[in-house]
Amino acid sequence: MLVNVYLNQDLCFTTSMTRIRNDLLLKCLGHISRRGDETLAQFLKRITHVYFQEKNISIIENLHECSNLSVLYLYDNKIEEISNLTFAVNLTHLYLQNNVISKLEGLHRCCNLNKLYLGFNKIIVIENLEKCTELKELHVENQKLPTGEKMLFDPRTLMCLSQSLLVLNISGNSVDSINELACLKSLTQLTCKDNKLTSMKELSRVFGSLSSLWKLEIEGNPVCSKPKFRDRVIIMAANLAMMDGKEITDTSRKFLQNWRNMRDLRKRQTEQDILPPITNGSSSDDVLRRNNTNNQSHHASNSSGQEFSSSGQSGTHGGVFARSGEVFTPQNSVMWSAENNRNNGVPLIR
Repeated sequence: MLVNVYLNQDLCFTTSMTRIRNDLLLKCLGHISRRGDETLAQFLKRITHVYFQEKNISIIENLHECSNLSVLYLYDNKIEEISNLTFAVNLTHLYLQNNVISKLEGLHRCCNLNKLYLGFNKIIVIENLEKCTELKELHVENQKLPTGEKMLFDPRTLMCLSQSLLVLNISGNSVDSINELACLKSLTQLTCKDNKLTSMKELSRVFGSLSSLWKLEIEGNPVCSKPKFRDRVIIMAANLAMMDGKEITDTSRKFLQNWRNMRDLRKRQTEQDILPPITNGSSSDDVLRRNNTNNQSHHASNSSGQEFSSSGQSGTHGGVFARSGEVFTPQNSVMWSAENNRNNGVPLIR
């Protein structure tokens, strides 16, 4: 047992750091007991679950004889690094919440790890999990990060987890982008509450890629204050069944999908009305050329005739003669242009 002594003026106190030894190990095995004719080595090899939570442990050590260990509880301790687990090829569940771990490492031999709990540590970068290709759940919520820091994701790690990871919890880590998560094609549950996400476009792109996602916890992000946020997310994530603790019914999803389809249809119709269609196989240049030709013919024929003002007097008063007895002025130019287009086969824009 390690003993640290702290002196603070007249106050003296001690804290003890527990070391993992066989005597402690034998007390933390749950209901399993050693058989009468069983050696210690045989017994340790048979152990599958060890309960070391809340033991003031600072170092993971002396577990190499537990070669069949599958579940290890080490939460609520003083562990600073993940180490001495090269023996743990059969480990499937590792609980390390609420320690003081600052770097994600030391798991390269844990190839059968299914669930990893690392919440409430000091981890900045999610990395070094390339060998954990069987990992299904990763919980790294609420890291105690330095001011101004945010959680980052190593693309290599995410790619190696893309086919296996089902559950991811990254809440409370000042994350401002989840673009990298789009590669997690098997993800079914994402918890990203209390971060700094702001972009609806990014969410649309990522949720569109996560076709298996059925549960989402995203409240507490700035993006959540955008208009119709929940409705828009339901449309983005086609198979989402639960969002921020509320069920999404088939009826509500169909209603929102129909609403979106009608909105898109109206938008397309509006765009078509703004741009006049080209008919009879003519290009836009052809239509423009016909309009110019027709305009020139009108001007030529009108210039040879007698000009009249609107009061019957000669002179145009600043207008251009359009047809017999009519002056082309700015006031009636819109009417003349509409009729000219109609003569050329161009429908009016209404």
